[in-house]
Amino acid sequence: MKQTQKDEVRRLLQKSYNYKTILTGQLAGKKKIGDKTYGVVLYQGIRCLLPAEEVDLSTQTVNDPIGALLGATIEFVVTDIQKDNVFISRKVAKQLRRIEFENNVKEGQIINGRVIGVSPKNVYIDAFGYEFGLTAKDVDYKWIHDMRERFKVGDSVKAKVISKKPPQISIKEALTTPWEKDPDRYKVGEQYVGKVVAVANLGIFVDLIEDGRQVLCPPMGLKTPVIGSSVVVLIKDINKEQKKMWGDIVRIISEPRI
Repeated sequence: MKQTQKDEVRRLLQKSYNYKTILTGQLAGKKKIGDKTYGVVLYQGIRCLLPAEEVDLSTQTVNDPIGALLGATIEFVVTDIQKDNVFISRKVAKQLRRIEFENNVKEGQIINGRVIGVSPKNVYIDAFGYEFGLTAKDVDYKWIHDMRERFKVGDSVKAKVISKKPPQISIKEALTTPWEKDPDRYKVGEQYVGKVVAVANLGIFVDLIEDGRQVLCPPMGLKTPVIGSSVVVLIKDINKEQKKMWGDIVRIISEPRI
């Protein structure tokens, strides 16, 4: 890093310390100094130290909050600048964001969030000082087998504020889907070609090739098609409000080659 760039980064860090401006960096490591544990956060090439008690991860069951957020992009405020070290706080940044959320954000508003963790069944979003654990029903109108196939730590997402007290968000409600464009395209009794995208206990999930809308079909026993199969679906029921359709697979057109 050139000296002029380094000086500019130092200026921004000093500004955060003086005026509590919020900065963003990646939690890239964990180290011990004496008997204290710190997260190592990279801010434009400068290492900053995040004390464990300043992580403020709302999930109470996490024994290692720094370890849980390793790799995530976090917001922080500088709390102390010494000759060799810059100390920061995620907790202070969260408090400031929550004030902003309370004063400036309205229910129904679309906001930006950041993925800070992913498990097979949940994605964890950091937005306005809150951590939201979302399940598949909060993420998409379609079936999601594994959240890790859809999200990775560091992803930016858009979500709709469903409630402010308590704070609740939905990625699903922020999506633009074919249902908004043409809610009456399909009718009960019609048949369409689709592709099998998932086979689960609930049934077989088929995405129609015309616009990707999904149809849930009951299991077919020994004739169950594999994922990737092209099938003909008979539409049996439609719920426009829930953006869901149910049907029967009446014919398997083709199956993928193994």
